[in-house]
Amino acid sequence: MADKLGVSLPTYSRIERNINTMPFKRIVQLAKIFAISPSELVSIGKNKNDVIQENQELKAIVAEKEKEIISLQKRIIELLDKKK
Repeated sequence: MADKLGVSLPTYSRIERNINTMPFKRIVQLAKIFAISPSELVSIGKNKNDVIQENQELKAIVAEKEKEIISLQKRIIELLDKKK
């Protein structure tokens, strides 16, 4: 596997033993080797429904944060207009 990823055996050994973390580009390579998506690779051990629910929750959080950003941008514009 170290050869397929293009890393030395000691480096791969440290990754396997959780001494080193794997850079994202290596995760992408590993996913290609196993013919799965990177997200599937990092979610191994999770129930698919749990992953779907987690994604939905994260999307809701992002949507809420986007609303906050828009609100803050409007407030900044109002404050700048008052300065004029």
